[in-house]
Amino acid sequence: MNYPSLVWHLKRTELFADLELAELERVAATTPYRSYQPGEVIYRMDDPADALYFVRSGLVKISKLFPNGKEAILGVIGQHDTFGELLLQPEERRPTQAEALERTTLIVLPRVELQKLLATKPELAMKLIRLMAARLFEAQSWTATVSAYSAPERVASLLYRLAREFGRPHNQGVELNLKLNQEDIARMVGATRETVSHSLGKLKQEGAIVRARTPIIVRMDALKQYIEQGK
Repeated sequence: MNYPSLVWHLKRTELFADLELAELERVAATTPYRSYQPGEVIYRMDDPADALYFVRSGLVKISKLFPNGKEAILGVIGQHDTFGELLLQPEERRPTQAEALERTTLIVLPRVELQKLLATKPELAMKLIRLMAARLFEAQSWTATVSAYSAPERVASLLYRLAREFGRPHNQGVELNLKLNQEDIARMVGATRETVSHSLGKLKQEGAIVRARTPIIVRMDALKQYIEQGK
C-alpha cells in the first residue's frame, strides 16, 4: 500500500512539515501519485494551473520556451521539494514547463484541495507565501549572476549550487550525477554549448572540476574560490 508512504513523504516537505498526522492523512486522501518517464512533460506553458506538485523521487526540470524555439532552464527540482506554485485563480495558466529528467514520482495536490487547506490553516498560507518569495529571490539572484559574471563564472556558480543541493560525497570531491548535458547547462547559464564546453575545460584546468562529463565531479572549495576571485 502506498498510503502510509504518502503520509511519510508529505511530512518531509517544507510546506507540510508542521501538520499533525490526522491533517496529513486528510491531505493524503486527496493527493494521488503520478509517475513520469525521463523526458516526459508534466505540464506545458499555458496549461491550467490546477495543482501543486511535491517530488517523491526523481528530478524535474523547470523551463521557459520562447517563440524562436529557444529554451531557458530556470531550475531543477529534487526529492521532497515543491513546484507549480500558483495564484489559486481558476483562469491562471502555467508560465513555465515542467519535465521529468529521470524516472520521477510526484505527489499531486489539486488546487481545490489546496484552497480548502489554506482557508483553514492561515499558517500554511504564510508558508506558501514564504516559499514563493524564496523562489522569486533565487530567480532574481540568478538573474544578477547571469548579468554580472563571465560564462566560466556562471558555469562555476551553477555547478556549485547544484552540487550543494544534489551532490554526493566522492573520494575526489563531490559527484553531481544529474542527467544534464552541456546543452542543458548552456540553457541554464545563458550561453552556447561551445562556450560551456570551453568553460568546463577552463574550470578543470583551474582544479575546480575533476571530471567534466556526467557524472561531473567538482571540488567545492576550488569552485567557491574561483567564483569569489572572478578569474
